[in-house]
Amino acid sequence: MAKGRQEEIIRAAAKRFGRHGFNKTTLEEIARDVRIGKPTIYHYFKSKDELFYSSITFQSAQFIEDIKAIFNNQDLPVGARLLEYFAFKESVHQRYSLLYALMLSLFKDDSLEKEKQILQSLLQKESEVVGLILSSIYTGRIESMNLSLPFYIVHLSWGLMFSTIIKEFNPESKSASMKELMFKSLETILS
Repeated sequence: MAKGRQEEIIRAAAKRFGRHGFNKTTLEEIARDVRIGKPTIYHYFKSKDELFYSSITFQSAQFIEDIKAIFNNQDLPVGARLLEYFAFKESVHQRYSLLYALMLSLFKDDSLEKEKQILQSLLQKESEVVGLILSSIYTGRIESMNLSLPFYIVHLSWGLMFSTIIKEFNPESKSASMKELMFKSLETILS
C-alpha cells in the first residue's frame, strides 16, 4: 500500500508540475488531487524539491518503458516500429508534459544541474534502446554502426516533436508527415 500511495502522489505531482510548473504548484494542491493531507506527502518526501525530482525520474522511466514497448512489438515489422516511435515522439508534449516542460527549460537555460542530469540520463537510455533496434534492423546492411547514429536519431526525434508543435501554428501547411520523412531519411542513410 505504501508503494502504491507514493506512486499515486508522484503521478499527481507530475501532472501538476507539468501543467503549472514548479513555482506555481503547491503541495496542498497535490495533496488535494490525491485526497490526502499534506503531512502524508511529507511522510514520503522530505520536500517539494524531492517530490519534483522523483516526478521527473518517474516520468523518465515510464517514457523509456513506452519506447521499449514500441520497439518490442513483434506484431509490427521493424519499419513500422520506427514509424510508431516517431509518432510517439510527436505526442510527448501531451503524454509527458513534465518532460516536455523540462526540455523547454533547457532551451531557455532555466534548468538546474540536477534536472540536466536527469535529462542526460533519459537521452542516454533512449539512445541505447534505439541503438538496439537499429542493430537488429540493419544487421548485414552495415558492418558496424557508428555509436553516434542512435544519438542522432533520438535528437532528431525530439526535434520532430517540437516541429510538430510549431507546425500547428501554420495549419495550411501541406507538407509530408514529419515521421515519414524522418523514416525515409533513415532508410537512405543506412542503405
